[in-house]
Amino acid sequence: MKTMIMMAATVAIAGSASATVVTQWTFEGDTLAPATGSGTATNIGGTTASYASGNGGGRAWNTTSYQAQQFGSGVAGVQFLVSTNSPSGGFGDIRVTFEHRASGTASRWAQVDYTLDGGSTWVSGFWNNNGGLSPHDTFYSFTVDFSSITGANNNAGFGFRIVSIFSPLAFDQSSSLGPYQANAAYMRANSGAVYSPNTSNASGDYGVSGTWRFDNVTINGTAIPAPGAIALLGAAGLVGTRRRR
Repeated sequence: MKTMIMMAATVAIAGSASATVVTQWTFEGDTLAPATGSGTATNIGGTTASYASGNGGGRAWNTTSYQAQQFGSGVAGVQFLVSTNSPSGGFGDIRVTFEHRASGTASRWAQVDYTLDGGSTWVSGFWNNNGGLSPHDTFYSFTVDFSSITGANNNAGFGFRIVSIFSPLAFDQSSSLGPYQANAAYMRANSGAVYSPNTSNASGDYGVSGTWRFDNVTINGTAIPAPGAIALLGAAGLVGTRRRR
């Protein structure tokens, strides 16, 4: 009977769990301070930042000064460090959502890396956006699911970065440039750049002054009750059963 009560208590806790916003950046007020929760947002790889109009209004984080063509894939972008730990038990099933927009000369390919030790080491290439920033000057919403990474749960050292990468597919940038092989160069977000064996009929090229814009960067998680909370609920259930008897 006691085992059954403890199982029922655990089910009750699990059933009450739901996704919670751990930290969120909205960039309103032209600030990198989170609107909800705590964490840090920084430029990496030489990028610089300003602020511009956000998705549907408001403000967004606008970044530029990316790496030169055929240099530094996976180096430049933005970084977020967010603790998923809390005194009450922390958070699991971590998911990150963000809205992302590229100008025409910026890279259409983005990659997400993550850290479990506050940025001392990184796991590279966990996720990429499948070149999903084209057509340009449009906000796209992306979700990165970290629920399979148990080390991200209840971890004060969790973080991720969104970086610009070479196209993993061969492409033709414009009518005046030769085609690029896979993993050799940045593919601009402008739809005039096309994947091989198609040939581009457009003009223009990727450029370091192209911009990436971010809005509503949100880290969600499911609350993990502290071990003491499970034991307390189980004990309460046991007492209630004895009283009914």
